[in-house]
Amino acid sequence: MKKYFFIGLFILCGIFTAFCQSEETDVSEEVLEDTVSVEAEKKDSEEKKIKTIDIEDIKIPAKKPPKEPDKEKAEKAALKDEGKKSVENRQETIKFGIESEIVSLIKDLIDNDDPRFSKDLYELFYSTKSVQVREKIIEYFTKQKDPCIEDYAVEILMDPYDTKDSTVELLFRYVSEVKTTEASPCVLKLLESEDETYFNSALTAIGEIGGSAEAEFLVEYLERDDLSLNQRQNLMKVLGKLKVESTFDKLSEICQDEEENTFVRMYAAQAIGEMKKPEALPILVKLFEGSDPNFRVCVIKGISNFTEKEAVDVIIQGIKDGHWKVRQEAIDSCSKMQIAEAVPYIIYRAKNDPEKVIKDKCYEVLSKSKNAEAEIFLVDRITEKKIDDYARGKACEMLLKNTDAGRKEIAELALEIASDDKRKPLRYQIGKQIAKYPSSQFEEVCKVFMTSKDSMTCAIGIDMYATGRYSGAESRIKEISEDEKTGANYRKARKVLQLDD
Repeated sequence: MKKYFFIGLFILCGIFTAFCQSEETDVSEEVLEDTVSVEAEKKDSEEKKIKTIDIEDIKIPAKKPPKEPDKEKAEKAALKDEGKKSVENRQETIKFGIESEIVSLIKDLIDNDDPRFSKDLYELFYSTKSVQVREKIIEYFTKQKDPCIEDYAVEILMDPYDTKDSTVELLFRYVSEVKTTEASPCVLKLLESEDETYFNSALTAIGEIGGSAEAEFLVEYLERDDLSLNQRQNLMKVLGKLKVESTFDKLSEICQDEEENTFVRMYAAQAIGEMKKPEALPILVKLFEGSDPNFRVCVIKGISNFTEKEAVDVIIQGIKDGHWKVRQEAIDSCSKMQIAEAVPYIIYRAKNDPEKVIKDKCYEVLSKSKNAEAEIFLVDRITEKKIDDYARGKACEMLLKNTDAGRKEIAELALEIASDDKRKPLRYQIGKQIAKYPSSQFEEVCKVFMTSKDSMTCAIGIDMYATGRYSGAESRIKEISEDEKTGANYRKARKVLQLDD
C-alpha cells in the first residue's frame, strides 16, 4: 500500500513541476513581450523626435524669379531719380561697376525702398564672387520680402559652417522676413547642434517661421539642463511669438512660479497674453501687482490683447504707474487697443510728465487715436504762444504723419518762422516734415522757403517741390535751376527738374 502511495506522490510532484515551468515560461514571454513593446515605443518616440530635425526633412525650395516690382513703390522711388538716364545709369553700375560702386548703389536702393532693379540684382547675385555685393543683395531682397533666393538661403542654412558668419546672419533675417517655412528643419537642427554659434539667430528665426510643431519642440527643449539662463529667456521670448495654445498650461505655470527666474517669468506672462485665451486674463491682472517694473511692462503687453473692462482698468492704471517704462508701455497699449477713455489721461501726461520720452509717446499715440479731443489738443500745441518750440515741432510732426488735421495751422507756423533765424531748428524740422507729406496748403510755404537766402531753407523748399510739384512754385525752382551762383541748390533743382542727363 505504501508503495502505491509513494508512486502517486511522485507522479503529482512531476505534474506540479511541469505546471510551474509552464507558468514561468508564460510569464517570461509576457515580460519579454512587454519589454519589447516598451522598447519599441521608446524607439518610436525617439525616432519621432529625431525626425523633427532629420536632414532628410529639409526640402530646398525650387528656384524662382524675382517678384514683379510693386507699382506704387516704383512710382514713389522714380520721383527721386536724378536725371533722365537715372535708371539706365544704375543698371550699368550693377552690370559693370566695381564692388564699392555696386554696394553703394544697392544701399541707396534699400534706403529708398526701390523695387525696380530686382531682376538686375538677381542675375548679379548668382554670378558675383564678391561677398560684400552678395550680402548687400541679400539685404535688398530682405527689404523687398522677395522669396527669389529662398533656395540659396535654405541650402546654406543646411550646413552654414563653411560660409562667412555675416552672410549666415543675413540669411537668418531673410528667411524670417520672407517666412521661408522650408527652412524650419535646418534651423531646428542648428538649435540641437553642440556648436552654439547660431543658437540665438536660429531661435529668433523659428519665432518667425515656426508653427505648432516647432513650439512643442521648444517646450520640450526648455527642460534641458544644459541651457544657460540667457538661452532659456530667449526660448521663452520665441514661444511667445509662436502663440501656440498647446503650450499655454506650461507657460502659465512658469509665469506664476516665484522660484523661477524673473525674466523667464515675464516673457511667459507676455506669451500667455498673446495667446488670447480667456483664462490668461485673471492670471495677468493678479501678476500686475508685482513690484518689478520690468515684469509689469510684460504683463501689460500680455493684457493688451484683451478688451474686457478688467484689462482696460489695468492699462489705465499703468498710465499712472510710478515707473516710466510701465507708463510708456501702457500708453502704447492704449493705441493698440483704441481705448477712448484713456485720452484725458494721455493728454495730462503729455502736458506734465517729467520724462521727455513719455511726452513724445503721448504725442504719437494721441495723433493715432482718431479722437477729436486728441486732435484739438495737438493743434492747440501749435497755436499756443506759451508752448516751447520742441513741443510745437513734435505736434506738427505727429499731425502730419498720422492725421489730416492741422494743415492750415502748420502752414501758418512755417510761414511765420521762415525768416526768423532764431528759430532755425524748428523751421528745418517742420520744413522737412512738410516735404514728406505734401498738401495743397503748403504751396506758399514751398515758394517762400525756396526764396530764402539761407541755403538749407532753400534746399528744404526744393524738397517740398520735389514731392508736391506745386504749380505756384514752379517759376521759382526754374530760377534756381538757371542760377549757378546758388551752388548746391542749383544742381539740386536741375536734378529735380531732370534737366541734366
